Amino acid sequence: MASNRSKPSSISSSAPPPPPRTLNVQKFAESRAPELESLHEIVAGRLGHDFRIQRGKRRRTTGHLVAKIRRRKRRRVLDGHEPEDGVKKVSRRARRRAELQENPLIGFCVSGDGTKRLRTHLWHAKRFTMVKLWGFYLPLGLHGRGRGSRSILKRLKSGTLVHDASYCCPIQLDGPEDSILSVLKNVLLPSPSDDFEKLYKPIANGVCYKNAMLYHVGNHQSRLIAPVMYMWRPFNRGNTHNRIGQDPISDFCSMAPENGLSTVSSRQLWIWIHAATFNEGFDALRSACQNQMDESGVSVSCSSLVGQLAKLDVIGSKANQAIKKLLCPVPEHVTSFLTDSKKVGFSFNSTLHILYNDKFYDRSNQAVSRCSDSIDDTISQVEKSYVIHHAERLPSCAVLSLKVYDPRDLPSMGTECTPEVALSSLQDDNIPDSNSLAEISVNTEDRLTSLWSEPEANGVFLSNSESLWDSSDKLNPPLQESILSAEKHLKRLEFFCLDQSNNPTSVIGSRDGSSRSCPVLLLKHKDIGNSSMGWSIILPLSWAKVFWVALVSHGAHAIGLRERQWIACNNGLPSFPFDFPDCEAYSTFMAAKCTEADRNAELHPPASRPLKVPIPPPWDCVMSTIERGQNIIEDHQTLAIHQADQGEVPSMNPISSLEQATLSVQVFIPRTSDTLKQYIEKNADRHLLLFPDQALLAKDYFSDPKAENTLTRCSNLHHIDRKPCFVRVLLHAHKEGFFEEGAVICAPTHTDISNWTSSSSEEDKDTLQIPQCTMRSYFSQNVSGQWHLNLPVDNSTLQTFRWPIGFITSGFVPGSGKPQAMAYCEATLLSLLRNQQWSIMDKKSKTEILVLVRNLRSTAHRRALATIVLEHQKEDLDFM
Repeated sequence: MASNRSKPSSISSSAPPPPPRTLNVQKFAESRAPELESLHEIVAGRLGHDFRIQRGKRRRTTGHLVAKIRRRKRRRVLDGHEPEDGVKKVSRRARRRAELQENPLIGFCVSGDGTKRLRTHLWHAKRFTMVKLWGFYLPLGLHGRGRGSRSILKRLKSGTLVHDASYCCPIQLDGPEDSILSVLKNVLLPSPSDDFEKLYKPIANGVCYKNAMLYHVGNHQSRLIAPVMYMWRPFNRGNTHNRIGQDPISDFCSMAPENGLSTVSSRQLWIWIHAATFNEGFDALRSACQNQMDESGVSVSCSSLVGQLAKLDVIGSKANQAIKKLLCPVPEHVTSFLTDSKKVGFSFNSTLHILYNDKFYDRSNQAVSRCSDSIDDTISQVEKSYVIHHAERLPSCAVLSLKVYDPRDLPSMGTECTPEVALSSLQDDNIPDSNSLAEISVNTEDRLTSLWSEPEANGVFLSNSESLWDSSDKLNPPLQESILSAEKHLKRLEFFCLDQSNNPTSVIGSRDGSSRSCPVLLLKHKDIGNSSMGWSIILPLSWAKVFWVALVSHGAHAIGLRERQWIACNNGLPSFPFDFPDCEAYSTFMAAKCTEADRNAELHPPASRPLKVPIPPPWDCVMSTIERGQNIIEDHQTLAIHQADQGEVPSMNPISSLEQATLSVQVFIPRTSDTLKQYIEKNADRHLLLFPDQALLAKDYFSDPKAENTLTRCSNLHHIDRKPCFVRVLLHAHKEGFFEEGAVICAPTHTDISNWTSSSSEEDKDTLQIPQCTMRSYFSQNVSGQWHLNLPVDNSTLQTFRWPIGFITSGFVPGSGKPQAMAYCEATLLSLLRNQQWSIMDKKSKTEILVLVRNLRSTAHRRALATIVLEHQKEDLDFM
């Protein structure tokens, strides 16, 4: 074996020679042509010269059977659906896909029943559970049972979330500013005219937006319509003019009037409102405008902008990074203006300067601010690149207008647009040197704050987007995806030095009516000290899908309505309309939810159907608790003995539905500290232990001798006021427990408070339990469908009964580090509980109120701490 291995092989000597280094393909094909033709004839004979693969035979179904195909064709002919001319009819799937891929300038795509579809509907429908709400097909959330909140909160802390809020549409008011303010004063709370010099000044100049509550005309105590966001359009360049001094640059400007007097033209205002109450809000605003016309004779037009603008919400800890990557301002007229003359220079000091005839002029100078549009656009775009680069330092509720590149062109453009990149293209002798540019990184926040501190001079520069505000202007849609793909293909061929078989002129000719830049408005969310805040991008509706795909491609995670409510509850913000029981949209939504719950329950057998609970919570049942007054916190044994000594018989009968119907009133919820103060002074005779002005935190409050008098008066309350006033509270579990939506909040008795504050560990483990029969009969429904409260008849059952004082609208979010629930409790009863607990615990410095919470399908009363929101902030107007 070893000898054979060492000998050379005889076969290797007769091996064929290696192929040549060059091969003539044409000669090779000609030599093999007879073989290929004979093979082609054999295959063509077997297929009958039909080389098309039948698509029906690819699937493992019976659709390719000849008998079924004939039967299907015969049925279509009999029904009259088969075309006579033999032209194949386009399938519904193809027609619907072509319809959804269209991108008209304005208007939503509408289904057969009139339901609107978002521009991102096709993207969401492939990945989310879609629901029909408020006239739209909206994404509810990912498929499944609604789990995944832990991953959403994790992405909120370490990533970016995006939500398509285009179902929120604006209403535009046009007219004189005084007339618009008169209209808003009748329907908004708080009124825009409050604290004009301090708070309303930046809002009136359009550099900030404001949240408010929209009510019906002239009645803030009536039913709420919806929370809204309003923003003014900044003053136009020709709206306000001051007298111009003698200056060389005045010869270069042409917009100042000769007399120098100020002229005020009409203003524009946008009011963004949710789709659930858009029609109701639009009718209320139109009625207010009509009343203003009747009173003063000045017309204020009210128009709807539905289907014209889109709104994308970008939230999370990395929302600023996503904004910087996606939005790259377009520097207009920069190169052409600098090569034409040497009249402009840039300096990023505390203010921006313009160089004219070797002299720098401050940008705040009125003469400079009235220069030509090309100069202002040049300055604006370069300075806005600097502002975007430091977006995290902008003030809360700031508004910034931009004209940005198409995000689909950003990868081909190269690096991210930064102030250094914008300035590097401005190589000119009159531009400040590197020493002055080094000052950009010093006092950045002060320089940005200075822009918003002078809204009169910088309003037009910061937030005036003429193309978005002028509804008459038709904005160009983005380039089609096919055109961009063809251009990229041509660039690739040019890069590899290959022949361009396609004609580039055909691609260029199809660009008519399209644009590579888009005007946007950036709205910074209010900074409340958490990572959930971010930005809202307002842009033309035709550009919504382009920016949506770009955001998702850059790592943003899309969320639906369910995930949005989780984020709002986790951060202590109400979500509309789920946490607004005093509006019509809440009642309508809950009625639909109740109908759906009943329909799902009917699908189960009667033996396995879940316990039916009231949807929505019976808010009117709290009135029966108010009627009892001080008795709700007394132990039932003590109360029975006290009533027997006075010759009274304790009431053990159920509360009838007739009595409950007479007590039915609307829910009133104050949203500002001033409104709560007015309720306390007028309706409660100033003796409620509620502190909307944060007087509870003052050191000298309890040193006042009137404080003890207030406590004594509060302890003797019985029938304070029959009109219930609910305040929003945040609930935290004391040690354990999970609070669900719709859970009832109950008032603890003296024994409960004593056991709560006891140091014994055994008593702390004991949880108040009610019998199973009591849990099922706590709320009962009559024939008309109305729910009412039942008082137990048995004395032993009465010991575990606790009176309701409020309900939870948003329960705990699973997976949250510090879960909190959002609820509404009656203000009078909360004051009574605080007086009880201060007298027992002698801890008057704590603002939390101890309450009991019971889920409607549970028998356990869990301990919780309630915090009144208006005692820690002046206004409760923020929402999601």
